[in-house]
Amino acid sequence: MLSPPALRAIATEHQLVGVVRAAPATGAAPPRLTPRRLFGAAARALGLRRPGSLADLARSQKAPLWEARTGDDPEISAQVRAVQPDVICIAGYPWLLRGDIISTPPALTLNVHAALLPRHRGPLPLFWIYHADDRETGVTVHAVTAAADAGAVLGQESYPLPRGYPVEELNRLNADRGAELLLRVLGDIAVGRTTPVAQDDTIATRAPYVKAGQRMVDFEHWDVERVWHFCAGLFPRFVEPLTMAHGAAIRYGGVAGYERRGTTASPGSVTPSAEGWELHCRGGIVRLTR
Repeated sequence: MLSPPALRAIATEHQLVGVVRAAPATGAAPPRLTPRRLFGAAARALGLRRPGSLADLARSQKAPLWEARTGDDPEISAQVRAVQPDVICIAGYPWLLRGDIISTPPALTLNVHAALLPRHRGPLPLFWIYHADDRETGVTVHAVTAAADAGAVLGQESYPLPRGYPVEELNRLNADRGAELLLRVLGDIAVGRTTPVAQDDTIATRAPYVKAGQRMVDFEHWDVERVWHFCAGLFPRFVEPLTMAHGAAIRYGGVAGYERRGTTASPGSVTPSAEGWELHCRGGIVRLTR
């Protein structure tokens, strides 16, 4: 989630001595790192960032780069334990950290999460923010525990989510705001000014992975504007499976807008139009392009 320029800004005030990312599916084994005091861990978030960006960051900061092959990579775990870092920082890492890493003395382990915890705990918060029709979103810095995204909150920033806002733009906004928030939290930690706030588990929501091809729009209950917001905001990262009346599947190439009007077609049905298709919903149609 954090962009390399933002991490470079953080490195101007804190010593970045290592970066961890998930290793590509194919490639050489990850190189060894020289142990040093502060250990930073980061990875691509939601597949929206280029694989080489973290390598560029590490190189520019003269920091070594590790590539973890699994969530319990023993080489990574051993190196982190040997370093005995002051702070471990995580953003968008694809696996839960092992307990022995979390408990590495004297480290405090922090995670930057792209949602307003305790809402949307899990690996896919951006998708579920749109699915839940949230009108406000934000970023959270929290302490890492054995339970995913459940640790005490050390910092949080919220902002409105415009209707139909592209998820790519939200990812970039979260990257910048998350980096700024992490920098403030690290500064507070340095002077002993943090006040951790426990999360309320009773209002927590989940953000699990979504199966490929799974239908996610509730056409029976969602208004046309909500369907448009969901489909337009997440396109092309998520494309709702749709079919014509005779059952033939379509794959739309864009979401042009929506129109409030009367329609006799059943919600969720698709009919051809001059520019592509009309997706019939409660209260109107969503215009889809080919």
